[in-house]
Amino acid sequence: MLIDSFNRKIDYLRLSVTDRCNLRCTYCMPSGGIKLIDRKEMLTFEEILKAAGILSETGIRKIRITGGEPLVRDGIIDLIKQIKKIEKITDISITTNGILLNEYLDELYKMPVKGINISLDTLDRQKYKEITRGGEINQVLSAISNSINIGIKSVKINVVITNLLDEKDIAGFAEMTLDKPVHVRFIEMMQPAGGDGSSETIECSSTGVISNLEFNNLKPVSSSQDFNPVDTIFSVMKKMGGYHAVNDKIGNGPALYYKFKQARGSIGFIINDKQYCSYCNRIRLTPYGTIRFCLFSDEEYDIKKKIRDNYCPADIKAEIAEFVKAKPENREDSCRYDNKGKSPINFKLKDFMNRIGG
Repeated sequence: MLIDSFNRKIDYLRLSVTDRCNLRCTYCMPSGGIKLIDRKEMLTFEEILKAAGILSETGIRKIRITGGEPLVRDGIIDLIKQIKKIEKITDISITTNGILLNEYLDELYKMPVKGINISLDTLDRQKYKEITRGGEINQVLSAISNSINIGIKSVKINVVITNLLDEKDIAGFAEMTLDKPVHVRFIEMMQPAGGDGSSETIECSSTGVISNLEFNNLKPVSSSQDFNPVDTIFSVMKKMGGYHAVNDKIGNGPALYYKFKQARGSIGFIINDKQYCSYCNRIRLTPYGTIRFCLFSDEEYDIKKKIRDNYCPADIKAEIAEFVKAKPENREDSCRYDNKGKSPINFKLKDFMNRIGG
């Protein structure tokens, strides 16, 4: 069992299988794309399976397949089938932008994968094209409907809060939860290095607009900003009437959920704030073969090198256990401090989010 020094049980792996993607979302990639990882440096399927097997022996039980866009990697279905055969892995899910999902949905259902998270930041066709730089929203909407209809156990929609999100979008997403068993999660942006329209660093201090939201607090957060999306989300929810906090855990993460009376789905918030790090039960495996604590930490354990150098699996497990013990208490502790050890400062990640796994 993997336990960090703050007594958190680490049993969940975000497995990024590629840095490639078929979209160019404005908050994730520069418009011209990025320098891709040399294919020789990426984990092979055999190496991914070895890493997953070793991690399962340390206590990992749940794996979410991410990217980049995981469905663009050739042979991804065969890889997931092989991961399913690892005895101690009990839960496999996938995060996708949905563009290619219809093509693979039957096979994912038959495996079965437990859940599919689909990224969708607006319900407006033109705004979707703008955010994704050319994506076709109808492919995603079709994939959402087909995922529900085929019987996928958990279907979640990830909505990153951008400056294009408006009341019409919010109302559409909220109404979707009334008659569809979907969990719509509004995600506070965690800006990676190099995203358009922002600095090239992540600000470690807690400045997010959702930062004071609590599990049983239905009062929207006040903000000095001209547009506070959370105020707008709650305003829409109040107009629709009759919502309450969901106390039951939904999924493996720390999202806070609300539900309308008799609704089949729910509305959630994923909060960019250090107070929710106490719920963290995950580590990440990058496509180039390193284990990371989280998006905000650049500390790495190079499991690829150990595997390629034919290290003893028992030794790798012991080293991973020691590595995880050093997992910081929260995201601010993952940031570097100035040379006087006082206030947190910005630091540059060497990777874009498509390499770390969103």
